[in-house]
Amino acid sequence: MKNKMSDVRNHLVAMLEALGDPEATPEVVERAKATSIVAGTYINAVKCEIDALKLHDDIGRTTAAVELPGREEPRVLTSEIRRVA
Repeated sequence: MKNKMSDVRNHLVAMLEALGDPEATPEVVERAKATSIVAGTYINAVKCEIDALKLHDDIGRTTAAVELPGREEPRVLTSEIRRVA
């Protein structure tokens, strides 16, 4: 995998095609279940990253756990109300 959503999508479609085979074995079904769980976890992680980027766009800050491209030091959310420059 190349760590892109299109790769996840292609892998899931391949699993759907394998499940559509009338001669699909129980192993194929189990592998499809495992793939679904892993893909769901990956997709949820990407959604969290997108939400963090939206938060950064909205308020100009983000959590330290999110790395923003092209930035040496992240702007960190604190209990302070002031805007970090």
